[in-house]
Amino acid sequence: NAFRAGEIDVLVGTQMIAKGLHFPNVTLVGVVYADSALHLPDFRAGERTFQLLTQVAGRAGRGDVMGEVFVQTFTPHHPSVQAARRLDYEMMFDQEVEFRRELSYPPFTHLVCITVRGPSEQLVELTCRDLLRRLRPKLAESVICSDPSPAPIARVKGKYRFQVILRAFRTGDMTNPLREVLKGFMWPKDVKHVVDVDALSLL
Repeated sequence: NAFRAGEIDVLVGTQMIAKGLHFPNVTLVGVVYADSALHLPDFRAGERTFQLLTQVAGRAGRGDVMGEVFVQTFTPHHPSVQAARRLDYEMMFDQEVEFRRELSYPPFTHLVCITVRGPSEQLVELTCRDLLRRLRPKLAESVICSDPSPAPIARVKGKYRFQVILRAFRTGDMTNPLREVLKGFMWPKDVKHVVDVDALSLL
């Protein structure tokens, strides 16, 4: 409210300030370290970076005076950064679709993310490997299955997190065998799991 009223001239914040704020008197926006989301191990990283940059760029020049946007990036030639620079949705879409088609990611396949978490990193990893050892023989050859690996955010609230990612053209090819394995799987004490079908985020 103070910024809107002109009582302060500079507003500093996280990406939340890019969400839906309308300030006609803003003529300059700066994005510090735009690569922070770009290099996360998530197949939507490029899409999210483009979305954030175009959103925050839209905060400048909403009044009568033209706005400027400065972006700090270590990878200025990345397609998502270049597409955001030009506000070119079609350029971003074309390169993202090709990447996902090539590597069999959604929307060309369905994705299931299994996250296992617990207070002991070694136990969580061993549990994840044991689960996968039982699951793999039941999966069809068409299912793409990753090895267990630490989650992009490997530790949350003292709990270590490992993930297994499954991809297939049909959801049932993953969920049916997984349901069968989970039914009889013995989870160690304090080790929990989450199964996210058609996951929107791998973080």
